[in-house]
Amino acid sequence: MKELPLLVAGGGIAGLAAALSLARPGKHVRLFEQAMAFAEVGAGLQMSPNGVRALLALGAWEHVEASCVIPSEIHMRDGVSGALLQRIRLGKPFEQSFGAPYRVCHRADLLAGLLTAARQQPGIELATGLAVHGLTDKGFRLADGQDIAGAAVIAADGIRSALRSGVCGAVEPQLRGVALYRSLLPLSQLPPETIPDCVTLWLCPGAHVVHYPVSNWRHLNIVVAIDGAAQDGGWQSPATGEEVRGHLADACPALADLLARAPSWRRWAGADLPPLKGWSSGHTVLLGDAAHATLPFLAQGAMMALEDAVVLGDEMRRTTDLGQAFASYERRRKPRTARIQAQSRAMKSAYHASGIKASARNLVLKTAGPGFALSRLAWIYRWTPEDDG
Repeated sequence: MKELPLLVAGGGIAGLAAALSLARPGKHVRLFEQAMAFAEVGAGLQMSPNGVRALLALGAWEHVEASCVIPSEIHMRDGVSGALLQRIRLGKPFEQSFGAPYRVCHRADLLAGLLTAARQQPGIELATGLAVHGLTDKGFRLADGQDIAGAAVIAADGIRSALRSGVCGAVEPQLRGVALYRSLLPLSQLPPETIPDCVTLWLCPGAHVVHYPVSNWRHLNIVVAIDGAAQDGGWQSPATGEEVRGHLADACPALADLLARAPSWRRWAGADLPPLKGWSSGHTVLLGDAAHATLPFLAQGAMMALEDAVVLGDEMRRTTDLGQAFASYERRRKPRTARIQAQSRAMKSAYHASGIKASARNLVLKTAGPGFALSRLAWIYRWTPEDDG
């Protein structure tokens, strides 16, 4: 009898990475994406060394690398005074220290690279326009009522997963009191004060801004995080420039000029997931944002999904016992992703400090040097596929 396929729900970064990791001789992977075409909503992402290492393990880095931008440095600045607080060089010494480079790219370029790699695997079947509705005893049910049978179900369907409740009960994303805005500005329209080849982080009272080049130097990706509630309208809620700039009225001229040039804005509410009682049940396992969605303040959401995929594939190659494979995957991944979530929440307070706290933060950044910041990130960046998290 022909072996049942492995089923993947979700055709984003997490789902495609999972399909690549599970695909091997003799295995059939069926991936279902609800949209009519594979497309990544959002803008830029920072490809830290751990993410590059995961893509290498998945066999997809060669398809992503050409679309990445190589930034020269990371700059941290005071958003009110404009003062440079710290600079981290991203050249050869950085790569030698962490064993892989640091890149930035558009999310769509990462998705396209994963999709190219998946289409080259004969064991991966990709289906679009088919939304997964819920779990069944033998697989899952599509929104059109069709039942799909599989040997295992990998729920990689995001923070609002349709399958998560079947694994660990009803768990809703938790809003974290921050409104997030994004924009893409053509690099040809940058103000002269903006350094185009740097990842720049501006720290402001109650807010922060990060920007860097993407899409092979065609655009500057800009993300603004502002304290306060935002109506949760997903990734597609339009916002005005006046709304964004109104929260940053004290921004220094260089930052204010940059924000004024952004052609349009989209808004979403910052949210993550509380700890789940478990990531698997029976033949189903959660992966990526469906298991451990995080705030973006460590730029690790997509990287954690890539790592998850590598580890899950590794465990499912070790044994045919699904329960054992899923338990080992959760054991390896849960502590690391929980720490990412906690530190991402903590970064909000550090980035958005005001008054005496902001002055103390700035003094530490100025005097400690880049080694201080990198030492605090080393546990993230030095991950390898063999790590237990």
